[in-house]
Amino acid sequence: MGTLKDSTTGACITLGTRCLFGRHRACDVCVDEPRVSGEHASLHWVGDRWELRDLGSRNGTFLEGRRLSPGERVALVRGATFSLAGPSAAFVLEDADPPGAAARCKASGELRAASGGILVLPDEDRPLVSVFEDSAGEWVLETGDEVRPVTDGEVIHVGGDAFELVLPRSETETWQSESGGLVLESIHLRLSVSADEERVRATVVLRGQETTLPLRTYHYLLVTLARAWLGGSDKPAAQRGWVDRDVLCRMLATDANKLNVDIHRARKQFAALGVLNAAGIVERRPGTGELRIGVRSVEVTRM
Repeated sequence: MGTLKDSTTGACITLGTRCLFGRHRACDVCVDEPRVSGEHASLHWVGDRWELRDLGSRNGTFLEGRRLSPGERVALVRGATFSLAGPSAAFVLEDADPPGAAARCKASGELRAASGGILVLPDEDRPLVSVFEDSAGEWVLETGDEVRPVTDGEVIHVGGDAFELVLPRSETETWQSESGGLVLESIHLRLSVSADEERVRATVVLRGQETTLPLRTYHYLLVTLARAWLGGSDKPAAQRGWVDRDVLCRMLATDANKLNVDIHRARKQFAALGVLNAAGIVERRPGTGELRIGVRSVEVTRM
């Protein structure tokens, strides 16, 4: 996703879909310079580019040394340098990629960005809440038994902190057309289990090409869910493969917190492989505490 570099401090700033610069502490990037206006300039993702706008500042916004007119909007390219009220507050657009999902902590102002299309809060070590796009391209929030839609700008409370969500417009249709079909619905998952059930080799098959994933302990979670799916072939698809969370924890000799961490790690591994809707590798049934594997073409074999 898009990033800026503060030329003065060297700090890297992750960009949400919109970023407000100024001296006021409520700004996304607070600049403690007396010549900088309270709300000085803004940076927005507009369609396919980053766009800088001066907000009528007293001492001006400069792009590559040229002062923008009040209210003027200009497109930025990678490497572009702009400054607020002079060279002492300068920024470089180091990454001009589109924004991903993010959340801004209301207390600290820190922007926490998604990784692999999945935003976890309050942090990677405590994935109490996950925010991601579902298969229909809608942003959803998942926590415990709850799965519900969320919107850009919505404030949620996690771990004692309030976070404002920064969610870009859904790009699911574009992704699917450009990705060559690298979505869960198009892959086959082979899970090979050792005789002692201690090791699992996970292999993703797409159009005859196989990619074997690094061995991870949480792959046994996928094996357990895959067996439930395969064992329910006599049921309608909507009812097939669901496992109660508490039962699943007993089967895996784990607890709910560790289960959430394993689910998050499995999702991240598939996201790193380039599977766009990787969060769906493990599905939750809203309000029931039930989970199931999200791949419909799956097999469990012996090593």
